[in-house]
Amino acid sequence: MARRLIEADDVIEALRVWHGNETQNWPLAHLRIGLEATRNEEAFSSLAEGGPSAQNRAILSWGLAVLRSVSPEAEDLLRERFEHRRDVLAVANRLNVSESSIYYRQRQALNQLTDILNSLEESSAINWRERMISRLELPSYFKLVGVEQARQALLAALAADSEHFIISIDGLGGMGKTALADQVTRDVVEAMQFDEIAWTTAKQTHLSTLGRLKVESGRPSLTFPLLIDKLADQFEIPMGSFTSQLQRQKITKQYLRERACLVVIDNLETVADYRSLLPFLRKWTNPSKFLLTSRFRLLDEADVFSLSQKELTAEAAFELIRQEAGRTGFTSLAASDEAELKQIFDAVGGNPLALKLIVGQLKFRSLPRVLSRFEQDSGEQNRDELFEYIYREIWETLQDDSKMTLLALTQAGTTGFTFEHLVDVSGLNESVVDGCLEKLILLSLVDIGGNLVERRYRLHRLTEVFLLKMFDAE
Repeated sequence: MARRLIEADDVIEALRVWHGNETQNWPLAHLRIGLEATRNEEAFSSLAEGGPSAQNRAILSWGLAVLRSVSPEAEDLLRERFEHRRDVLAVANRLNVSESSIYYRQRQALNQLTDILNSLEESSAINWRERMISRLELPSYFKLVGVEQARQALLAALAADSEHFIISIDGLGGMGKTALADQVTRDVVEAMQFDEIAWTTAKQTHLSTLGRLKVESGRPSLTFPLLIDKLADQFEIPMGSFTSQLQRQKITKQYLRERACLVVIDNLETVADYRSLLPFLRKWTNPSKFLLTSRFRLLDEADVFSLSQKELTAEAAFELIRQEAGRTGFTSLAASDEAELKQIFDAVGGNPLALKLIVGQLKFRSLPRVLSRFEQDSGEQNRDELFEYIYREIWETLQDDSKMTLLALTQAGTTGFTFEHLVDVSGLNESVVDGCLEKLILLSLVDIGGNLVERRYRLHRLTEVFLLKMFDAE
């Protein structure tokens, strides 16, 4: 049986202030029926757009219209008592019944109206969820592994009582930022904690079932005008044929300020200048929130809640490999022991995209042969495509000092270097290393460990393999 969100007492209170200006405490923020009434332009839009009290009246009008179709007498009684404000005696005389009978009929009518409103709410919630999910792409994962702590942290940041309005998931390519954002978005759709959900992305790659990385030619760019158009389309904001871009921007901004919306912008680095976008987003927040994914860390933006997507642990990597193998019927890999799976983890670390790439390759080649393709002196095309996707553009932007800092970190292993140790190994002075570290951390090339007293800096395993390859080439 569906959970009843609307009780008879709520309905009585709403009916009592039907024509007043009071904003009574009906939990509209958690009801989809109010949003559905807003979208119903034919009957309820003029009421639903007039604020909380008017929206309550729109909901009641909708419920009473349904009640009239099943019990005209019950609808007439409630209108007499609450809309026209007639007392019990007057209604009893009009209907030629006793006062006690009016009270009984009124109670029955209220119960009927309450049941109708709950039924409308259930139907509206189903329709709302379907509309929101339709705005998302099909998930690229079966079940996320190793990210539960990050998932809960993001959900806490997205909660209505949280003061975080711009939330960022950052990390290297292939780390599962989009998958995590997708899962969290589906979580908030299920919880119905936002009025609207929008998702816009500039996806650049996908992994085929054969274990081949498909990198799209040309780099798509999400410009600010295009973002406005995408939001307006997803929010189903009516636009006249002569609406200017400035008017469309104004209407969209108003929509975001008047409703609690969640806007997901995936692959933020594809915006022509992503830092120029942040000032606009700040003007559109509260109650709306923005969830961003980016290869660039926004640690230097004080008002951005920044969560860095870490590599999977060995245990989580094993689970992902077995899950991917089992999902595609690759039973021999799914049943592999940890010693064999550890060879894969040692080769590429906990990068989910690289792990999935290897699973696909193992369908056709032996484990030693596949792993040899990720060795430093390998000229394997698939591996180089992966490197191209994750690192190439970032590498070309680096100055020599930053490259030397990275070269020093290839010796840091899994425990990492302290700052002082890194200075010694790199041969650079402290101020140069300090500046380079800040840039490399923001680019997600260097991972931070340790604690507040002693920070330690290390590379992802795949980054180390790429760097050694690049330094040999140079």
